[in-house]
Amino acid sequence: GAPRNRSHSGGGVRDGEHTGYLRMRGLPFSATKKDICKFFEDYSPIEDSVSFTYRSDGRATGEGYVGFSNADDARNAMALHRNMMGSRYIELFISSKEEHGRSVARSSVH
Repeated sequence: GAPRNRSHSGGGVRDGEHTGYLRMRGLPFSATKKDICKFFEDYSPIEDSVSFTYRSDGRATGEGYVGFSNADDARNAMALHRNMMGSRYIELFISSKEEHGRSVARSSVH
């Protein structure tokens, strides 16, 4: 694969190969799956794929993952980087099925 250290800005990958998953950072703690789908509504997000990460004490971290129908939708959805959800702007990073899977495994313990 290509070297991954090209564009690590702010602890996430912004360009590289898309696999249909994005990681979101800066989410309102009150955000729901429906909020996420509304945010990405032009890009065919998969509601069942939305997951949020939690600290060990059960509080939301403000990070989450979302899957799309295909890699092109995920790539196009990057256009929403730093758009607002409520009063917060959302940062978007390329994610992967593996990272998304780990997140789902972690978040389901609550």
